[in-house]
Amino acid sequence: MKRRQGNTQEPKRDKQKSMQKLLHSVGAILQKDGYKALKANNIAAHAKLDKKLIYNYFGSLGGLIDAYLKKNDFWKKTEAITEKVPLTDLKPDTVVEILKGQFLFLENSVEMQHIILWELCEKNPLLRDILEERERFGEQLFQLSDKYFKGTSVNFRAINALLVSAIYYIILHARYNNNTICGVSTTTEKGREQLFKAIEQIINWCYREAAEERK
Repeated sequence: MKRRQGNTQEPKRDKQKSMQKLLHSVGAILQKDGYKALKANNIAAHAKLDKKLIYNYFGSLGGLIDAYLKKNDFWKKTEAITEKVPLTDLKPDTVVEILKGQFLFLENSVEMQHIILWELCEKNPLLRDILEERERFGEQLFQLSDKYFKGTSVNFRAINALLVSAIYYIILHARYNNNTICGVSTTTEKGREQLFKAIEQIINWCYREAAEERK
């Protein structure tokens, strides 16, 4: 008689399903009510799960939020792509595409807009961790571009700091005010293309100016 095998996979499937429900609930609450509503009771109620599962699966409420941030942050997603297809150089077209990608991702992610607001409004160890990870990944990218700017007056890091910060502000400004900035309507296709063209011009200028100085 064939021995019946125990169903050892079901609990694992249930665990993964419950973890995904909890992660999804973090995003849903962020989108609807903002970061201040990220409480264990709210998340468990939205997921229709026992609150204890948050602590069983993620160790703490902070562990759950940290897992959500690392899964959904634009820069973590970009890092995951570069791990699969490693970058060996950082040319202007690549920088432009990354910045445009950041703009579009943030524009279409209400959850991440709330996270950026959270980062601006309060100090939090969870947010500090994700910020440090972004900086670490950014440094890896800049090391690929250093050869183009070393010994020149072009401070590529500072210019990108301004561009990244501008993208954050433009997206948040459009969400809460929905009007123009310097005459550019950031919520229209035309305005978006104008901003993308400006990003392209700035990045290309950086590389051209550095090349001229190095002649």
